Amino acid sequence: MVLRQLLRFITLAMVALGSPALADDNDIDLKLFGENVIQGWEGCRLGLWQHNRDPGEDRYAYVLFAPIPDGEALPAWVKIGDDVIEVSKREIGSADTGMLEPFRLYRDSDSKLTVMMEIFEQSRTDEGIEIADGRLTFLRKDKFPFAIRIKGLNGCPGAQDTTDAPAMGAGDQLSLGAPVGFDSLDRVPAPVLRAIAADAPECEPETTAGYSSAYAISDEMTLWEVPCNLYASQGSSVFAVSWTYHPDYASVLLFPTPPGLGISDYAGLMNATVDPATATVTSYSLDSGGDCGSFDKFELVVAEGETVEFKLLEFREKTICDGVETDPANFPLVYQGR
Repeated sequence: MVLRQLLRFITLAMVALGSPALADDNDIDLKLFGENVIQGWEGCRLGLWQHNRDPGEDRYAYVLFAPIPDGEALPAWVKIGDDVIEVSKREIGSADTGMLEPFRLYRDSDSKLTVMMEIFEQSRTDEGIEIADGRLTFLRKDKFPFAIRIKGLNGCPGAQDTTDAPAMGAGDQLSLGAPVGFDSLDRVPAPVLRAIAADAPECEPETTAGYSSAYAISDEMTLWEVPCNLYASQGSSVFAVSWTYHPDYASVLLFPTPPGLGISDYAGLMNATVDPATATVTSYSLDSGGDCGSFDKFELVVAEGETVEFKLLEFREKTICDGVETDPANFPLVYQGR
């Protein structure tokens, strides 16, 4: 019995190292990979490699790799035999600590392959979240489960080398990446939806069609536009920010009101339109006849505490409903920000 277990351990280890086919039909033919799969990706990533290998020195070291372009993680890659398989993260909980969840699930689109990730030891570094000890377990129908010890990084290698770049100060203007559209709330990170439920309870995204968009602010931050409420002829949106290095946290952004009106800042923005090039958002609200209402223009700027906020650029309002429809952007100017 001991000899049989030892032989099986050796077989599984050789499969993990990409050894020729010693495994039988019941074994998952896991392969390590490197540049042949990641194709030279040097940006932010979640990269997991076999615990006794180094992707900087070994040609084949990775077990799971997910690029994080513009702050938003793509499906991860694993290699089984000759096939590179995409697996997407399934939300099953949150660490609520600013670190990665200690237990995470990935699954392919056909639900034939499930990957369980367990993190035993992790810490925050200049490059992101470093995984010092963990385990991946691969599950496939009619196959023996395959477990492998891993190390890894969730972040941006070389991030500490950017300290010579000019720092963004509070109030600095931004630009956004191109919008990435989603047709379901299932694609919106759970921390974003939790932040909306807690800080913007008047918004009910679950009652909408779920269409939303993500805009990269930087490699570290992503702006999310999520549907808030739907009305007869108009709809509202709520905006939130998520952080690559703080995956369990998100923050709802509020929109300031013109000074002197005695109205509190608010979250839901009617008929929002985002201009990524200028990081501005316009909004309008019309009465039932469509001939009077208000118009706002906001700009996303850097704020203290490594975050962002909206600044009011202008507020326009047409209070007389005269039956003449006018472009809301041409309503009488009430307030203009500096």
